[in-house]
Amino acid sequence: MNDIKLAEEKFGVLDRVPVGMCVLREDFVVLFWNSCLEDWTKIPRSEILGTNIIGHFPHLNQPKYSSRLKPIFEGGPPTIFSSQLHKYIIPAEIGEGQLRIQQTTVTAVPTVSGVGFYALLGIQDVTDLTSRLQDYRKMRDQALEEIQERQRVEEALRESQHFIQQIADTAPNLMYIYDLSEQRNVYVNRQIGELLGYTLEEILEMAAGVLPSLMHPDDFAHLRKHQEKFAAARDGEIIECDYRIKHKGGEWRWLHSRELVFSRTAEGVPKQILGTAQDITDRKRTEEALRWQTERERLMGVITQHIRQSLNLREILHTTVTEVREFLQTDRVSVLRFNPDWSGVVTVESVVADVTPMLGASIYDPYFEETYIEPSKHDRILVVEDIYSAGLCPNHINLLEECGVRSKLVVPIIQGEKTIHNGQSKRHHPQLWGLLIAHHCSRERQWQQLEIDLLKQLATQLAIAIQQAELYQQLEAANQELQRIATLDSLTGIANRRRFDEYLDVEWRRLVREQMPLSLILCDIDCFKAYNDTYGHQAGDECLRQVARAINRGAKRPADLVARYGGEEFALVLPYTDAPGAIRVAIKILVRVRALQIAHGASLVSDYVTVSLGVASTVPRQDSSPTRLIAAADEALYQAKAAGRNRVQVYAAPDWQLHKPAPPNAIAMGYQ
Repeated sequence: MNDIKLAEEKFGVLDRVPVGMCVLREDFVVLFWNSCLEDWTKIPRSEILGTNIIGHFPHLNQPKYSSRLKPIFEGGPPTIFSSQLHKYIIPAEIGEGQLRIQQTTVTAVPTVSGVGFYALLGIQDVTDLTSRLQDYRKMRDQALEEIQERQRVEEALRESQHFIQQIADTAPNLMYIYDLSEQRNVYVNRQIGELLGYTLEEILEMAAGVLPSLMHPDDFAHLRKHQEKFAAARDGEIIECDYRIKHKGGEWRWLHSRELVFSRTAEGVPKQILGTAQDITDRKRTEEALRWQTERERLMGVITQHIRQSLNLREILHTTVTEVREFLQTDRVSVLRFNPDWSGVVTVESVVADVTPMLGASIYDPYFEETYIEPSKHDRILVVEDIYSAGLCPNHINLLEECGVRSKLVVPIIQGEKTIHNGQSKRHHPQLWGLLIAHHCSRERQWQQLEIDLLKQLATQLAIAIQQAELYQQLEAANQELQRIATLDSLTGIANRRRFDEYLDVEWRRLVREQMPLSLILCDIDCFKAYNDTYGHQAGDECLRQVARAINRGAKRPADLVARYGGEEFALVLPYTDAPGAIRVAIKILVRVRALQIAHGASLVSDYVTVSLGVASTVPRQDSSPTRLIAAADEALYQAKAAGRNRVQVYAAPDWQLHKPAPPNAIAMGYQ
């Protein structure tokens, strides 16, 4: 029960997270079970805490789960149980015997005692997302099947060698004869009106200007290459091409043409081509929607997985803006975070090379709140296809012009709700964290609904990531503070005995492997009991603090540890330090404490506070232990006191191995 209580204190902050959170001990005993899991599974925490989770979910006893979880309890990297392969990690019924589909991320977190690891399970409900993905794939497969069937039919038709059959193949819709040398239509059937809205007379009057006038600029070069193929075309050979033509009403229509050589010059050079054109706009839109949806699924998968695997918020935001900009093929995607005064700071962005970066820019103008904040508070998306026709105020247009923006899409990042009390009533308002912004700078842009939905969905995922990262940062800060409190002496501010024991053990084992020297200095304030009796305990505490600071200044290297060993006794652990080096440090401490000139009228050796120090050095061996080094330093300290205190004494014994033996007289004598 003590583990459960400690786990509740450590992980209780996760009780408010809108996803399932569970903590397992290495023996699969449940130590934490948050409110979200209680709601999903209908298992109250009072029933499951302290019990083996396999008793509630027997399928977790399968080898495929235990083999994935075992490395977690050893501190291994996070693992994800895919919702497609593992649907019953934490089953939760949703009616008529159906189960939610879960995707679970399992992360190793240090145990409360600091020895070993727990398994932290973050369980995300992906039931609705999985269902939508299945529907999208079904629609895509049906469309692909229709396209493949049409291609098979067209291939069979092309195999016909009769000219009449070839004409029939190309004549179901628009039919035309185009003169290659004159670059104009010499015949067009009347279906041109149904297809593009023009009359026969209008098309024929355009003459050689028909293609430059009606062809989409991006397709013109492609059509020229298509016409060049007729120079090597055989009689009866059908050449196909897709391109866009502007309808009389202004809409771009996709046409699929099938053409063959209709007549040649006396030299055999193709002069006229006979063709038919079929309106494939709907098919192209379907193909584009499927391609877009497939790419959207990939993008959402990449970003969602990154969000679930990482707790580094900046890394998550950077991945999101980079992937979204490439996907939308736009000029800039950024995340703007609000300050308390509602000014905004661009915290991360992805921008093309020829657009001025805005990273780190602080943005605010008198119309900022009206334009961005108020709509965002109500979870409204701001869609601006052209800043000059969107009804924006002149000052705001000037601001956007300075940033090179012509078109923009702004989606709020909402992080939960905050309650506003108004007299006897209270209202819940979305809490606005920031904005996810897409900028198009080169020209105006018509944002598609699919693009808007994508950014809205990503903003929701980012809100979850932000909350997870902030909760994790709070947990980390709390753990660091607890670790600091647990390893520091509250009076002197230096390391305590617990930290000393841990550090000496770690350094001993490391230097056993490296076969490098390790030194230990034990330091005791001379006649400290008499000091306390004479000046009182408050003065004694201040004396301890001053001496601790003096000792701490004597240890210069980052690897050196100064600790309060107990009472008025201090210890210094000096890795990679031999006996002569340790003696120099000890003498420096001896001098620094004397220089404090703390009056000590009851001392037997001086009018001021002094210390005695014992030094021991060795190269750690597998067959020895830190206890022996402590005993040696303690013996040297005893010898220093016996020799009159206020001195440094180095331990020496026949069987003691020093890293670099000092002269015999240097080891035998004390240093004053």
